[in-house]
Amino acid sequence: MTDSPNHVSVVITVRNGERYLSAAVTSILEQSTPPAEIVVVDDGSTDDTVGVLAGFGDAVHVVHQPARGAAAGRNRAIAVTTGDVLAFLDADDLWTSQSLARRLERLVEADAPDGVFGRTTQFVSPDLPELEVRHLRIRAEPASAPLLGALIVRREVAERVGPFDESLPSAEGVDWIARARDAGVRLVAIDDVVLHRRLHATNTGRTLPRETTLSALRRVVHAHHCRHNER
Repeated sequence: MTDSPNHVSVVITVRNGERYLSAAVTSILEQSTPPAEIVVVDDGSTDDTVGVLAGFGDAVHVVHQPARGAAAGRNRAIAVTTGDVLAFLDADDLWTSQSLARRLERLVEADAPDGVFGRTTQFVSPDLPELEVRHLRIRAEPASAPLLGALIVRREVAERVGPFDESLPSAEGVDWIARARDAGVRLVAIDDVVLHRRLHATNTGRTLPRETTLSALRRVVHAHHCRHNER
C-alpha cells in the first residue's frame, strides 16, 4: 500500500463547463498537499471548455470523448490515472486549500480506512439571478453528505467496487458509494470542510427533468435493497 500524498490522482469530468472549470482546477492546483496528477475528461463539450483546459498546460491531463455522461467520463478518467489514491471533483465545485491534506492525514492513520469523507458547504454562484436565489434551500451549516467531491478512496477499493453505472443519467455517485458500503468498504468521516458545492443555474438537479432524477434515485434505492435481500 502506498500512503504517499504524491500518489493521488484527481478525476474531473466536464461537459460545457467553461464558466466554472478554471476555478475548480485552480482549487486543486493550490492544495497545500498537491496531487500527483489531475485527469480531466471532456465529455463532448461544445463551448470553450477545451480552451480553458489548454490554459493549464501540462498541469492537467486532458482526455476527450463524445458526450456519454458523467459516469462514463469518470470511468474513462480512472482508467488512465496512475495514483494509488483517487479523488473526485465536479467541474463547478471547489476544494478548500487543506482538502487533500486533511483527508490524507486520516487515510494513513493506523486503522487504515478504505476511504475518507470531509464535510461540505454550499455557496450561491455570484452569477445566479437574485430571483432564483430566493427559491433555493441553502444549508447554513457544513454537512457530512456522502458526495464524491468530498471523498478520497484507495485505488484497490475502487477496483473492487467496480465502475460507475453508465446507464444512470444522474445519481451515479450515490449509487457508487452505496455499492461500496454494501461491499464492506470502510469509509470514515472527518469534521474538516473539504468541499464547497456551487449552486448555479445549470446544476444537474436543475437542468434534468425532475422525473429523470427521481427515476435514477429510485433505481439506486431499489438496487441497494436487492443487494441487502440477497445476503
